[in-house]
Amino acid sequence: MIQLLYTAVMARWIAPADFAMMGVVLSIMGFAEIFSQVGIGPAIIQRKEVSQHHINGAFWTAVALGASFTLLFVGLAPWLGQIYKMPKLTIITQVVCTSFFISALGVVPRSFMMKQMAFKTFFKSSMVSIVGGNLLIGLTLAFLGFGVWAYVWALFAQNALMTLAYWWYTPIKVGWLGVKQGTKDLLHYGIGSTLFNALNYAATKVDVSLVPLGLGPQQGLAAGWYERSAYVVSLPITIMAKLSDNVLFSGMSKMQDEPERLRRLVVLTTHVLGLAIVPASVWVIFHAEWLMTVYLGPQYAGSGIILQYLFVAVIFRTLNRVSDALLRAVNGTFQATWIKLIYVAMMAIGTWYALPFGVQYVGLAIALSTAIHFLMGAWMGQRMIHGSTLQVLYITRYAWHLGIIVAIEQGISKLIFDQSNWASALVGLLMFIATMMFVVFKKSSWLGDASINPIQFLPEKIRTKFKLN
Repeated sequence: MIQLLYTAVMARWIAPADFAMMGVVLSIMGFAEIFSQVGIGPAIIQRKEVSQHHINGAFWTAVALGASFTLLFVGLAPWLGQIYKMPKLTIITQVVCTSFFISALGVVPRSFMMKQMAFKTFFKSSMVSIVGGNLLIGLTLAFLGFGVWAYVWALFAQNALMTLAYWWYTPIKVGWLGVKQGTKDLLHYGIGSTLFNALNYAATKVDVSLVPLGLGPQQGLAAGWYERSAYVVSLPITIMAKLSDNVLFSGMSKMQDEPERLRRLVVLTTHVLGLAIVPASVWVIFHAEWLMTVYLGPQYAGSGIILQYLFVAVIFRTLNRVSDALLRAVNGTFQATWIKLIYVAMMAIGTWYALPFGVQYVGLAIALSTAIHFLMGAWMGQRMIHGSTLQVLYITRYAWHLGIIVAIEQGISKLIFDQSNWASALVGLLMFIATMMFVVFKKSSWLGDASINPIQFLPEKIRTKFKLN
């Protein structure tokens, strides 16, 4: 909620073209940061037993690489500014790239938080960074008229506070003993994880990087529309990514030698995520124009069609998180690399060839590419654990049925209130909530039989209190 409010306020104080520029910077930095840590963190989480020499090797390797990547991008920054024809991009990149070193300092304690599934502690660390970086630093500087630099320094402060919080809540003893052997033990998994994550990240950010390059600085408004639309869809994706990393990946790693339990967990998790994301996404798709205008301001009127297509992609990206977590947990990252390569190619080619027709068609290309990627990921994940791809796909039927019902409702709402976007959205939201409550309380069979129905996994007290049995 804090992040949603922060984004809405900043959108009114920072120009859309500046957001397009920041989208380029953050996409490049995020991609490079994966390589800067060579999968050290995921290797600690996935490894069943971690000794002191693994801790030492992980810490010093991460720090050395973080410092190296910071220096590398300080040197590359002028070149990036010239390519995108954005002079401010140079100095901004040189500030933002310090994140490589700062993040590297927090790799080990963060990984132990995830390995121990200490989600309460992780939440506290996140809140420290968000409140301190975004609210105190970001909003204050934006209010004082710092423009895009408010966003830059907010990111810097958020990163620094997050690292400090990791060490505060999860202090780790670090030494020099066994650094070489510890690093060697972690690198085999780490390299595969790095390649897997890098390709996955590249696929999800290639559109934000290519749109400003293809449109040029003269069409900064359209590029800004696309970047902010992509950012809005990244909010639920980020939540699902944290679920994938913090819960699914950690949990699946603990049962990596138990294929039967993994097969059941994949089906159940796909089912629950589908029920959560499909109906909600349908509501967003129908009221995208109103959402963008209300949330980010009138300067984003016209960007709703971009959000509509991108939210179709949200559905498939969310569902694919299960397969990604599974592949990482069972050390299947190398085998799945070719899928990620195809995904990157589809996203890049689709973006580049759709651009001449308008940024909204880029969203359409992204949606199609993401759907194909989900099918490939489900197939590969089930292949690794000798499961059934059809079973994984078939379990999503409950979510699609709910999505169709919500779509009909929203279509009716749009027809009745065709002259009032806010009335259509509000009535549509009430109809959506009423439908979901009706399903939960009166037609829970629509959520699946007892073996897969999410209601059956709620605590007994809750089911009894609300008469959900």
